[in-house]
Amino acid sequence: MQINSQRFGVVDLEDDAVLSFPSGIIGFPREQAFALIPHQGSNYLAWLQSVHNPALAFPVVSAHFYGETYPDVSVVGPAHAAGVQGAAADFAVLVVLCAPIGQPATVNLMAPIVVNSETRTGAQVILEGSRFSTREVFVTPQPAFVPAAESPEPLAVQAAG
Repeated sequence: MQINSQRFGVVDLEDDAVLSFPSGIIGFPREQAFALIPHQGSNYLAWLQSVHNPALAFPVVSAHFYGETYPDVSVVGPAHAAGVQGAAADFAVLVVLCAPIGQPATVNLMAPIVVNSETRTGAQVILEGSRFSTREVFVTPQPAFVPAAESPEPLAVQAAG
């Protein structure tokens, strides 16, 4: 199948690559089908692109980016309440990234997107009792410093990007 995207142009997808959101995403209840498009060169950033609305794509961050510190409460109960069944191990957890020009980028850690990776069904849920908010500053991890004497290879300068 092909979808149109203002950001990515025409995107070819396998039919089983479409994620179903029966209740939509918060603020977009009619948008119920999305594709997850990886962000260039990143293992933890992607775009949740609407299958039917070329102008609608949310930048998202995998919860794996945060390691064991997130989520701080179980997503299973809220996911089940939203109609997404499965065990914690079945769920992929994504958080929406907001990066307005001239302001710090933030992520919504209070209302993650939970997707059952087997059924490809998802929902955006609210984590009651979480210590996190809807606007947590997004900071990318810095590589660990390795002194040149201990480094097995010459250090290289990486382009920002």
